[in-house]
Amino acid sequence: MDRTRTQSSFGTEGLVAGNLKDSVRTYERALIIDALKVNGNDKRKVAKLLGISLSSLYRKLRELSIEDLDEGVGQMGEQTAQLNEAMS
Repeated sequence: MDRTRTQSSFGTEGLVAGNLKDSVRTYERALIIDALKVNGNDKRKVAKLLGISLSSLYRKLRELSIEDLDEGVGQMGEQTAQLNEAMS
């Protein structure tokens, strides 16, 4: 993942207010969400990219209240979107 993109999508607003723990949590959440979007919600790729185990990624997803993303979920997401559009 392009680190510049991640930093620019996060910004610095979260680092100004709050304590270190909150700032780290906010940054970690933004980083994981960005990685999921860039990698089509492929959790194996994201875990490898972040240098953590898949089980650690799933734990972080729970802790940070990150659910599956609607955008960029790859082929299944595109098929679901097409099906929903056809049914409308």
